[in-house]
Amino acid sequence: MKVIIEYDQAGLYRDNAWETPTQRSKGQTQAVTPAHAAQLIKNNQAHLLKNEHGEVQFSQ
Repeated sequence: MKVIIEYDQAGLYRDNAWETPTQRSKGQTQAVTPAHAAQLIKNNQAHLLKNEHGEVQFSQ
């Protein structure tokens, strides 16, 4: 299971340590692991994407 986040800052990001970093722009969305989402949110680099009911969006 992954959660969908929206980047608040442009930069190079990777979901796992062994992956090659990928350029992401502000406002771009991506499905990431919950642990990676927590790290990005803590660092004010992204926020969780929520639907019109305020529910967090998940990816299969």
